[in-house]
Amino acid sequence: MSDKKKLICSVVIGSLCGLLSCVALICVIAAVMLSTGLLSAELIDYLMIAVSAAGALIGAFVATKLNGSAGLIVGAITGAVMLLLITIGALVRQSAPVTALSAVRAAALLLGGALGGILGLRDRKHVGF
Repeated sequence: MSDKKKLICSVVIGSLCGLLSCVALICVIAAVMLSTGLLSAELIDYLMIAVSAAGALIGAFVATKLNGSAGLIVGAITGAVMLLLITIGALVRQSAPVTALSAVRAAALLLGGALGGILGLRDRKHVGF
């Protein structure tokens, strides 16, 4: 497989994994909110930014493991693709205006993706006895 096809395939799969992990984390947060009532409604926007960043980290980690090289670039591209998909979904679903939190979400997704790309290239060294 050529390098461009490998990059595109790994970014697409990583973005999908990242979005699925976002959905799973949102379900966990919703279950906690319903069962305990400890989380207030004012925190929802900030929790969604944290969930987006965690999803980008997971997606970029997967994409970098699949690609095998260029972790920072692959991670940032994965975060950017996730940002594009989340923004398109939000604009189609509701015509919400672009606010300052949109810029924070963009930065969180790009930084989470870059960090996931860097962590995806690290090799774990096992210490044997």
